[in-house]
Amino acid sequence: MFLSRHFNCVPLVEGIYCLEAKEQGGAMSNAGLIDMGDYTLIFDTFNTPQAGKDLRDAALYYFNKPIKYIVNSHWHGDHVRGNQFFSDEVIISSSRTRELMIKTQPDWLARMKKLLPNLEEDLTKLNTSLELELELNDSKQRELLSQIGYLQEIKESILTLEVTLPQQTYDRKMTIHGSARTVELLSVGAAHTECDSILFSPSDSLAFVGDIVAVDNHPLLVDGNPLSWLEALTYVERLDVNIIVPGHGPVTQKHYLQQIKRYINDIIHISESLIHEDMNVNVNHIEIPEPYLGWNYGSIFYRNLEFLTKAASN
Repeated sequence: MFLSRHFNCVPLVEGIYCLEAKEQGGAMSNAGLIDMGDYTLIFDTFNTPQAGKDLRDAALYYFNKPIKYIVNSHWHGDHVRGNQFFSDEVIISSSRTRELMIKTQPDWLARMKKLLPNLEEDLTKLNTSLELELELNDSKQRELLSQIGYLQEIKESILTLEVTLPQQTYDRKMTIHGSARTVELLSVGAAHTECDSILFSPSDSLAFVGDIVAVDNHPLLVDGNPLSWLEALTYVERLDVNIIVPGHGPVTQKHYLQQIKRYINDIIHISESLIHEDMNVNVNHIEIPEPYLGWNYGSIFYRNLEFLTKAASN
C-alpha cells in the first residue's frame, strides 16, 4: 500500500484506484489512477504540488509503467494544481476548461503570493477558534480542521506552484484506447462549473465524475448552473455505469446521483420560497434540511442559497 499524508489509495477494480483525499492533507479532492495496459492515465491532480508529487509516485508504485495522459475534469484549483509534476505527459481538458484555467489560475497564484504574510495570522485565528469552541458539532470541527490543513498546505505550496495548462483539448467526446481498456472523456457541459468532464470506462461500468457528485459533502453551486447540472446527472444515469467516483467523499454507486439531484432541487425550492414570500431574511438563519445536516462543509449550503436567491432576484 502506498502511503501519503494527502490521500488514501482505494482499489476499485483490477487496474483502477481512487486516491481519496484526506481531510487535512494537500489533496482536497479525489483523483484516479487507471492502468490502460501499456501506460497509465491519471484523472485530476489535486490541490497542491506536494500532493501532485505523491500522485505521480503512487502511479509509478502501483503500475510501474509510463504515465501518458492526465485529465483535468474542470478548472477549480483543487483538481489541477498538481499538474506541474506531469509537464512531460499530455494533459487533457475540455476547451472551455483550459480557457477558464488561463483566466483564473495565474491570478489566483499572484493574489496568494501577496497574501502569504497573512496566512500565519489566519492559521492562528482558526486554531484559536478550534480551541475555544470545543462544543462545536463534529461536522463543524471537521470543517475547521480541514480549513487549517488547507491553509498549512497552501502555505507550503505557494512558493513552488507553477501553473501548468493542458496541452490537448476536446469539446464533446474523446476516446482513449489502451491495450487493457478503452475509456471515454465526456463533456457534460455546464454543471458544477461552466464545463465539466467525466471519464467513463464502459468495460468496468465505472465513471470518475469530478465535482458533479460530492458524497456526504455539500456540492458547490456558485460557479455553475444548477438546472444544467440536473441534466448532467441524468446524462450520467443513462450510462451503463455502477461505480461512481466523486470529486469529494467516498466512492459510491449510481443511486447516489438521485441524492445530488434531490439536494439541488431542494435548495432551489428553498430559494424560490424565500423570493416568493418576499422575505428579506439573512439566509444564514435558514435551517439546513435534515437529510443534509450531517454533510461536511455546511457553510457551502449558505453560499449556495445566497447565490440562488440573488440570481433569481436579478
